[in-house]
Amino acid sequence: MFKRYLSVAILIGLHAVKGLGQFNPDSIYQTSIHTVLIHPVNKPLAIPVISLNEPTPLEICFDDFKADYQDYYYSVELRNADWTAVNLSAFDYLQGFNQNKINKFSVSSIATQSYFHYQFNFPNAQLKPTQSGNYILKVFKNGNTNEIVFTRRFFVTENQVSVAASVQEPFDGQISKTHQKIQFVLDVKKIPFFQTDQISTAVIQNYRYNDLITIAAPSFIRGNLLEYNSEDQFIFPAGKEARWLDIQNLRLRSDRIADLNSKEKRTIVSVKPDLSRASTAYYTFNDLNGGFMISNTESLQSENQNDYAQVNFTYMPKDRIPFMGQKLYLFGALTNNSINKEAEMIFDPALGYYKKSLLLKQGYYSYNYILRDKEGANSLNDFTETEGNHWETENNYSILVYYRPPGARHDHIIGFGAVNSRQNW
Repeated sequence: MFKRYLSVAILIGLHAVKGLGQFNPDSIYQTSIHTVLIHPVNKPLAIPVISLNEPTPLEICFDDFKADYQDYYYSVELRNADWTAVNLSAFDYLQGFNQNKINKFSVSSIATQSYFHYQFNFPNAQLKPTQSGNYILKVFKNGNTNEIVFTRRFFVTENQVSVAASVQEPFDGQISKTHQKIQFVLDVKKIPFFQTDQISTAVIQNYRYNDLITIAAPSFIRGNLLEYNSEDQFIFPAGKEARWLDIQNLRLRSDRIADLNSKEKRTIVSVKPDLSRASTAYYTFNDLNGGFMISNTESLQSENQNDYAQVNFTYMPKDRIPFMGQKLYLFGALTNNSINKEAEMIFDPALGYYKKSLLLKQGYYSYNYILRDKEGANSLNDFTETEGNHWETENNYSILVYYRPPGARHDHIIGFGAVNSRQNW
């Protein structure tokens, strides 16, 4: 269940992925919406990737705190590698009708917090993609595409390029014990009239889309093989195994919970104060790499019987002094893997620590703390002061391969691969 895996993502196309910081394909626009999930069926921790060749559908679900049924619809939209819009009609990349009603739902029971749980799979008999590439799922109300409730990214791939990847220790002695290098080989023999200037690569660590690294050209070309193994490419701070929080049972305090108050209208969970782990020794344990799983320990139906709790996180900086010129973020799937105000920790000068409250559904969560420069010139995955970096850390890297064929009007994903930092051990 907590098996760790690493996925490496390669985004290949004509466009650089620089606009990703300005546009977030994973956004919630209605405050009543919670616990939005999108993943391959029966793989709750996997990146949302489907294949044109062997389509395993995605499962999409979410909770709505509104006390009555809402008329929700969904549509999908093809995007380029940098998430800019494509100059195509939906008929050029979809088969079916691109406005479909969400008919499957259930009403919460037992839970103190009332909600409607909505769920559907994609692709399905009503709608399926015919082209590979980046896609955005849009859920909206009352058949009105202007009333968007939330959006989520997903990827559609073609298995035309094989990807052989591994995680290596960098040769540079200054980072060899703190970073991980991703290297891989692409076999493009199945691509007719292949042109290397139509390809670029990007790697994502643990689905942190904000920190993807994009490289335009391979290090070497040997016939049909493109090799990416330069010592200055795809280098990631390794971080440390994610912190964890178990709120599968809201009546019993797990090890990480300092206080659990069920006397209020909503259960309030106070997590034990988090401290810097930068100077602590590394040790390995099974984590979810920043993901979470909705579950409980009481044999209840998690989808509509799990309750919600107000979870209060605190981070104690050294000497209770705030970080100068930097912002602290609570980072992971519990904050939508986003660096924004919803994830920002706020320093309380009277108490001398950072704090953040989130409304979370019963489950098992993992997370980290990341520092970012207030001026925007932040460091990639800056765990240096909050978590520390250790080469041994298990991480996920997902590999997507994007390509703009000659004469094409959008970026295709011609391959996908995955590698785990532990597979070489």
